[in-house]
Amino acid sequence: MEISRIITLIEKGRQLGVRKYVDTDGNCAAFIFAVQKVGGRYIVYSDEFCVDTYYEHELESTESITAYDTAAEALDSFVPKYGITVSDFCPPKGNKYFDPDIYRGCET
Repeated sequence: MEISRIITLIEKGRQLGVRKYVDTDGNCAAFIFAVQKVGGRYIVYSDEFCVDTYYEHELESTESITAYDTAAEALDSFVPKYGITVSDFCPPKGNKYFDPDIYRGCET
């Protein structure tokens, strides 16, 4: 998806991002990065964890939530990883990447 289209959808309040499972040294890793405009701020949610050992370490926080003033700043915070770029962002299929209501306190 083109960056201009991504920004337009985010500005309209749509949640966009990427969820990918990758093989890292024989382990399955989950990588999630998503952006949504909530209350005038841009909430960036990211998480990365080893699927194989998730339940052994489920109490350890691997999530990161950051609020930005513009969609461009939010997208600039994305660090390409595992061959994923911002142009790979799309709306979630099925479950949302994250529940924006939980992070409403981050937008102020």
